[in-house]
Amino acid sequence: MKLFWILSALAAVTLLQAEEINEKWETNENCNACHMDISKRWETSRHANSHFSKNDLFKKSLEYMVRKNPTLILDEMKVECAKCHNPRITKKTVEEKDKYLLLMGIEENKQEMQKVLNTENMKNGINCVVCHNIDEIHLDKSKGSEGMNSVKFGEQGTMFGPFDDADSPYHKTAQRAHFSSDDPTLCFVCHHSASNKHGVEVYATGKEYDVSGSAEGCRDCHMSGKFEGFASNYSKNGGTPKPRMVREHRFASVDNSNIMIEYIDVKSSTRKGKFILTITNKSPHFIPTGYGLREIILHVDYFDKADKKVGEARKVLAAKWLDAKGEETIPHLATSKAKDTRLAGTTTQDYLFDVPQGANYAKYTFSYRLISEKMAKTIGVTDPFFLKEYIFSERRIHLD
Repeated sequence: MKLFWILSALAAVTLLQAEEINEKWETNENCNACHMDISKRWETSRHANSHFSKNDLFKKSLEYMVRKNPTLILDEMKVECAKCHNPRITKKTVEEKDKYLLLMGIEENKQEMQKVLNTENMKNGINCVVCHNIDEIHLDKSKGSEGMNSVKFGEQGTMFGPFDDADSPYHKTAQRAHFSSDDPTLCFVCHHSASNKHGVEVYATGKEYDVSGSAEGCRDCHMSGKFEGFASNYSKNGGTPKPRMVREHRFASVDNSNIMIEYIDVKSSTRKGKFILTITNKSPHFIPTGYGLREIILHVDYFDKADKKVGEARKVLAAKWLDAKGEETIPHLATSKAKDTRLAGTTTQDYLFDVPQGANYAKYTFSYRLISEKMAKTIGVTDPFFLKEYIFSERRIHLD
């Protein structure tokens, strides 16, 4: 009994380590009144769905990691990943004493942990207060992306942005260079690179960008180019809102934009019995990039003059990850990367396919999956959003 009270006291001390977000700022709801257009576009983004309760792939990946490694605790993994998925979490780490309490099943500790992991702010994802309350960035690229550990948040109620004359009756405002410049450091706080405990690099979007030598930044692609609009529809003394050069806060992905069409060029040709797809990656990072189970699919069907299918072929651009037993796994559990056929940034590659005898024309599709079919089944992903094959180019080509 004495041990119970000691451990319970320790839990009360260690569970809440960081500042809780005031309910005024915890979701984008109160931002809508002045920033409606920006907020509505943000709601279509994956940033708005970063919490495990809204992201089936994230949730199932965490659960798979715990199933495969009995030394891990699910809540421990949720806290660890929250440094990027939900950087305003009030708990930075799960200490050893916390693990003991959770393993012992002490109800008070379990409830406190659930409160930490399921606040309204966390469930609202990478929202306004996550990015626009960042006062300073201290990113050490040698350590990779550390999310909340690479930034200093400002005083609650102060929103930082790109304008030096922003004014609001509802919160303080201040300009910061990481919003006004095209430098991608703000994005790299979470999207630069990371390695698992085996030293295997599980993603390296920022490193890929650095190697490309691009000066474009991330925002022109994943938000938009600057255009004249309104950062806020608030106006003083009944006047009109001030026009600004703004960007869309869509954080473009395969589901809410044409980013693959805009930055990936697909051409076809034939040569000496070969059907060729020439892919140009105009982006400064690999395709696919980010989470390591994404894949690009090049699929070709062949038909004769009577429209009868006479063959098909397929190439997949992806990385493959292996565990210590040599079995395919998710990147965060991998001890090695068996292969990597992804296309590097700002490069062009020909993909050759044999043309079967009797083929008169070909139909090809260029598509994208957020996780391979095999690994989706392995870890138990069921959300159609992640199971869908997103087709971005599809054509019929006559064969010479």
